[in-house]
Amino acid sequence: MVKIGNIVVEDSVTEESFKQIIKDLNLKPPVIIKPNWGFSVCYTEAILLDWVLSSIKSKALVVESYGWARSEEALQTGGWGSFEREDLRKSDQWFLEFSGIGKILKKHDVEFLNITEENWANRTADPDLIKEIVEKKYFTLEREEFYHFVPERLYEMRGGDLLSLAKVRLLEAPMIVSFTVKNLFGMIPGPDRGKFHGKKHSKLNQSIVDIYKVYDSLFNICGIVEAVFTASLRDPDTLKWETRQNPGFVSASINPVELDAFVTTLLGKNPHDIGYLKMAAKNIGEWNEKNLTHALNSGIKVFAD
Repeated sequence: MVKIGNIVVEDSVTEESFKQIIKDLNLKPPVIIKPNWGFSVCYTEAILLDWVLSSIKSKALVVESYGWARSEEALQTGGWGSFEREDLRKSDQWFLEFSGIGKILKKHDVEFLNITEENWANRTADPDLIKEIVEKKYFTLEREEFYHFVPERLYEMRGGDLLSLAKVRLLEAPMIVSFTVKNLFGMIPGPDRGKFHGKKHSKLNQSIVDIYKVYDSLFNICGIVEAVFTASLRDPDTLKWETRQNPGFVSASINPVELDAFVTTLLGKNPHDIGYLKMAAKNIGEWNEKNLTHALNSGIKVFAD
């Protein structure tokens, strides 16, 4: 295990070392855990969630929104699942059973709060209150509709820690990478988030940064980027997914923007070339360039040769 500034990185993870990384984050309850469950092909596994919940030993809530690719159809065909509400609900029940995550939630007596369902039921916080809190820390959001998306349950739990538990996912341009900062994009209720991408992803950078600002104003966000058992890579030409098995990698930090820049650098890419990371650095907090230099010289690899 190597520590570089606020960043901890391990490229040969064991259960013990992973749990130690979680414990060292010193998460304050109530802990909100945002896994990466966007796709049924590659997702935050049940065993990883078990390790996290076993390590924090405090009140926790797991949150995620509906997604069209978290379905049996997506697993079998590589396409989308149904867009209908009842089908999305059935797909979520299928996913919790198929993945084993439902058993882990039951084991730890932890609830899963679906952000989409909370918005459909209008169980959301007063947007004026959210706006007031956000504007104490940041300027007005470009996308003010995001003030309307926070569930009342999360508003009531404000002040704790939010763990962005992200996968290593490599994508086509302009996103390139999807780690802890991009993981918060899943806090937009959805399941259709196309308008927040915009034509040719023209609105994506701002959408990612704005939803991050909302939750960064309500919680202390910590991040983990992991590829312990799986990582997801999409061919930029064919857009087909490859799931890389057992990389054994994890990195964590109390500064998600810097963490994402660090892991991006480990993967041989320049975070300054990734629009939403560059915007996040300018609006949320810059990363330490010396840490990126350490990443280049560390010899640490996300994927073994």
